[in-house]
Amino acid sequence: MQTAAALPGPLPTHHRTHSHSHPGPIPSVRRKPAATSVWEDMGHTQAWVLNQGFNSSSTSLNVKPSKPSHYRKHGWMTEEWVGQQAVYYVPREDDAAVTLSSRHHHSGLHRSGSLRRDPAPATTPRRAAHWEDMMYQYEVDAERWMRHEAESRRAAEERLRMRTRVEEELRRIDERSRQRKHEQRRMFEENRARMMAEAREHERRDRPMLEKKVAESWEKYESRWSGLASSSEPLTFANIPWPTVIAPRTAEDLSMSAIASFLLSGAHSQETTKKERIRSAQLRWHPDRFRRLMARVSEEEKAVVEEGVGAVARVLNDLMQREKGNSK
Repeated sequence: MQTAAALPGPLPTHHRTHSHSHPGPIPSVRRKPAATSVWEDMGHTQAWVLNQGFNSSSTSLNVKPSKPSHYRKHGWMTEEWVGQQAVYYVPREDDAAVTLSSRHHHSGLHRSGSLRRDPAPATTPRRAAHWEDMMYQYEVDAERWMRHEAESRRAAEERLRMRTRVEEELRRIDERSRQRKHEQRRMFEENRARMMAEAREHERRDRPMLEKKVAESWEKYESRWSGLASSSEPLTFANIPWPTVIAPRTAEDLSMSAIASFLLSGAHSQETTKKERIRSAQLRWHPDRFRRLMARVSEEEKAVVEEGVGAVARVLNDLMQREKGNSK
């Protein structure tokens, strides 16, 4: 039997290795005292970044970079980012400490770490005052914004009301104008219809008297023309038998309506047609045929008599053209 002295020394301690069931390294959180300067943690962080770059270079590339430009060549800008934080960082009294934890995985060639911020300490009076100021400014800005929005809404509503009033007033003006025009048109139509009715009534009532007067004027007209051949009396514009019911005073009174109403009236010459009446009048009032009577007209009356004869000849030509057109 072996004695205790013969026994070997204490058995070696079996250290527990990482289980392959874990997917990756298990980070551990280590608390360390708060940094005396805000850049102390930044220095640790920058050192950690450089360390990660060296380890990654040794593991992946199997090279150790000799200068930071090696990182930039491979697109590693984290170091520059850490240095740039000095531009944006504003120190506060309650900055949380940043801890670094890392653990070897398997062979220990690859390192990984995590940055964790310690819980912030209790709010300091300065921080509380800053927070109060910020909230007050926010409330002021919010109130100003709400007032601006309310004023904008009121202005928009007022513009809408004003536009509605203007449009309504324009509609009323258009409606009044339309009604006024409609009333004027109605009154015009009524007046015209009344005047036409009155004219027809007067014509119906006065037709017998008018026909009698036309018949008497026609007899006088024919009788006067029959006496011109055997008479030698001087002729003037006033005593020439013009083809109108009422004796004209000037050549302007010898219009187509005045001559047609007399010459083509049904109150006389029912046995002859309108075309025959016009043809007979053309032979009588032709300027060449009437020239033999101009010798009996005084020099003072010749111009106005010639103007009257020319007006009658033109009207008779127009009546003949119209009558020929109606007979086609």
